[in-house]
Amino acid sequence: MAPPHTSKKTSTTSQATSRRGTRQVKQHVENYELEAEAIDDDNDAVDMDIDNAEVDELAEAATTEASQDGSQPNSVQELLRSMQADQHKRNEIRKKSVYKAYKEAHASTQEAITSHFDEHEMARLKELLKMKAQIEATMAEKLVALRKDYVYHSKALEMVVEHRMKQLN
Repeated sequence: MAPPHTSKKTSTTSQATSRRGTRQVKQHVENYELEAEAIDDDNDAVDMDIDNAEVDELAEAATTEASQDGSQPNSVQELLRSMQADQHKRNEIRKKSVYKAYKEAHASTQEAITSHFDEHEMARLKELLKMKAQIEATMAEKLVALRKDYVYHSKALEMVVEHRMKQLN
């Protein structure tokens, strides 16, 4: 069976490289490498599927031959079974490594998100504390003004009451 079609990125010319700058060229190379790795992973998966299918077909063929002959399992069948078992072990190991990588990535991402929100919350708390201090300062100023007005009005009321008492006497 032919390998799956892979697309290859075109390389940049020296003029385009000099115009772009080093940073963009590095990104281009990194992108190309990432795509190549992804293509290799896809090819490995396809190869693994092909290997599994071929081993299954060979095992079925050997089993039908043995059942037709009525003889004991021969070395070909044992070889095919061991190949299947080995392939299964390789698949399990790959699954475990993918799961482990996923768990590690998940944990690091969760930690990054938590730390980001913690930083954001701390900044918000600092902002709220500053606002609280400003509000308290404004309230203190208004309280002083209210006390002055109260004292002034109470003195005025006292003077009115004294004046009225003098009028009545």
